[in-house]
Amino acid sequence: MVVNHGRVMNPNLLDYKILTAKDVIPIQSVIIEPMEPTGPFGAKGIGEPACVPTAPALINAIYDAIGVRIKSLPATPEKILAALKGRG
Repeated sequence: MVVNHGRVMNPNLLDYKILTAKDVIPIQSVIIEPMEPTGPFGAKGIGEPACVPTAPALINAIYDAIGVRIKSLPATPEKILAALKGRG
């Protein structure tokens, strides 16, 4: 981004140069972790952390949209309609 006296001189993506893989500095990964006795061959799961915030985010989005809190999953249309009817 080119800034001249506080003004952006390249305000569109055509002139805005985005970093690419060639611009990344070399990184050496070092894995240091103890063996997990309950996992297969000492492995640990890594896919679960990305799933943890999903359900609460969706439930909060429903609440923000309609003002009714759904307290059990899955948040089906039937549960949402029942909650809306029970609100009034």
